[in-house]
Amino acid sequence: MRAVSNFLSWLFLPLFTPVYGLLIVLFVPSTPKSFLRLDSLYEYPLKAKLLFILLFTVLIVFAPGLSFIVLRLNKTITSLSMENREERMTPIALMTFYCLILYLFLLYQPNNAMIPSVIMGMTIGGAFASFIAFHITKVMKISLHGIGMGALAGFVFMYYTGMEYFSIYALIAVFLAGGLVLSARVYLNAHTLKQVGFGYALGFVTQILAIFVYQIIDK
Repeated sequence: MRAVSNFLSWLFLPLFTPVYGLLIVLFVPSTPKSFLRLDSLYEYPLKAKLLFILLFTVLIVFAPGLSFIVLRLNKTITSLSMENREERMTPIALMTFYCLILYLFLLYQPNNAMIPSVIMGMTIGGAFASFIAFHITKVMKISLHGIGMGALAGFVFMYYTGMEYFSIYALIAVFLAGGLVLSARVYLNAHTLKQVGFGYALGFVTQILAIFVYQIIDK
């Protein structure tokens, strides 16, 4: 059981969940409620899909990952798992920074770059979640896995609210994965039920609100 819990913890590292969310909405078939075909990210050209994945992988996975390795080498953190609450402050601040860089990069693309509001909302929602987590971490070791899985669920859920047809199985899988990962973190004694619950709620709510507001502004 411990081996499975460790595997789930590494498979669903918070750095990976935005990319997982993109893979779901870009490659799992969906049909929009509107008459605009490109309101479905599934209908985007393959080149655009790959560019989104590349961009998120570089700025949300590789860049923070390399930064965390540097922090480990200079002993700012004692472990990449960041088990110590105080050591999490700098990595979380870095995640906020990278989310903002990604958001600004997308924001200042040409008007014909086809950046959907749901992705813009997801990006700024990630920045807000990291910013709030930074302050919560001063008093409580909130679960970063919880935030990541909650954000994944919130993003996919909000995207699917605009679809006439979507895969209910993909949505169920996202929620089930969240339950499994949070259970694994509690089983490993990495967090309490309260910490994973607060983390999941923070990730989910920030995505819901950010995407909802951004879609209103974008109209």
